[in-house]
Amino acid sequence: MDTPVLPNARLTIDQGVLRDALGRDVQLRGINCGGRAKWAPYLPYPVAPGASLEEVRRAADVFFARMPAWGLDTVRLTFSWEALEPARGEYDDGYLDRYEASLDAAWQHGCRCIVDFHQDIYSQVFSGDGFPRWTLAAGDYGPDVHDDHGWFFKYVMDDGVKGAYDRFWDNVDGLQDAFEAMWRVMVERFREHPAVMGFEIINEPGWGSRDVDAFKQNVLEPFHTRLAAVINDLAPEHIVLHGTCGIDALGPVSYWGDPKGRNLMFAPHLYDPGLIAGHAWSGQEPDVGFDGFKAFHDRTGSPILLGEFGVGRTATNGEPWFDRTMALLDEHRMHATLWEYSINEELWNGEDLSVVSPEGEERPMLDLYVRPFLRAVAGTDIRFAWDRAAGRGSASWIATEGVTELSLPLRRFPEGATELAVTGADYTYESRGVLLLTAAAGTAVTVAFSG
Repeated sequence: MDTPVLPNARLTIDQGVLRDALGRDVQLRGINCGGRAKWAPYLPYPVAPGASLEEVRRAADVFFARMPAWGLDTVRLTFSWEALEPARGEYDDGYLDRYEASLDAAWQHGCRCIVDFHQDIYSQVFSGDGFPRWTLAAGDYGPDVHDDHGWFFKYVMDDGVKGAYDRFWDNVDGLQDAFEAMWRVMVERFREHPAVMGFEIINEPGWGSRDVDAFKQNVLEPFHTRLAAVINDLAPEHIVLHGTCGIDALGPVSYWGDPKGRNLMFAPHLYDPGLIAGHAWSGQEPDVGFDGFKAFHDRTGSPILLGEFGVGRTATNGEPWFDRTMALLDEHRMHATLWEYSINEELWNGEDLSVVSPEGEERPMLDLYVRPFLRAVAGTDIRFAWDRAAGRGSASWIATEGVTELSLPLRRFPEGATELAVTGADYTYESRGVLLLTAAAGTAVTVAFSG
């Protein structure tokens, strides 16, 4: 049997399930690209100063060519408003061309893309990223920086950061209007690109001087509704992703916003406060976060993308937390993009979570994250589990018409599964690391494998 060929990355939402053009139940397994794109030249891979567009395309191809062997099929591709609109009303076509080069390469190597406006503590002037300098109140802010290891605390301790967010949420100087105009530029440029499955409105928004729960309900929720309407109008076939404040990633959450619109997908984050900093696991189980994700899904019908999670390179005892997180993703058939993959010759604020070294060498984190999963299922009643320590997995579903794809990433299964038992289906193995299975509609299919 042949691998199904899809015309583009588009997905539809069917009662909380993502479906591709063939009607299959799709699970997204991917990665953020990434931290290095937060500052000039705003790319997750290295290029020489003044590189031509053709040189950028070549670098992008090398960068994304690793994805198939890792079994990853989704990229949360960060973009910077600062890079796009360095002066108000003046958009950088060269930056759009370079961003498109990444989209081209990702799609060439089999990855859907989420166009993600990425910001942290507002701007580079605060050791953050994302918002242009011209959105700030008049003042002398000094040079851009990204070397503050305690950057996250500025959400609650830095009056300049809080004031910048207050200006934005109060639409001072029409800043939200400018943000909407910026998004119109992005959507109109990339809505026809075959790689683009969706647009994510804003990463980890700060709440300024407001109470955080009141902010999420009274400010962020209507803001997401407003921007969802804009994107729905311009790109009605695309998914619109919305998240929540970064502080929600670190512990139990009392309130998440529920904006209105079509094709909405919730994209929260989940981190252990010790592991993200490269220290010891705090002991907080990821189950707490997943209980909230599942409750949100059950209440709203929204599919869930775990948009960010990860473990710092120097962290200790992170494997149990990470393995449990992955098991919960499989159990609930939720979607995930790990933070992160970029080639960082210089760390952003000391963060060291990339799956490759500054020289591009693969790190042990990939041994935790690269694992099998049911990429696309022609069926219902789906079950999947993988025991990383034992190297054994199992899957089952009730078949419908079509081809099911079980990803067996080449990095983990260089010769395919060493043991394989299939009942109820015909199958063939592809050298790219995918097991293809078909069965008569209504048949109970089971798969057991090891490697």
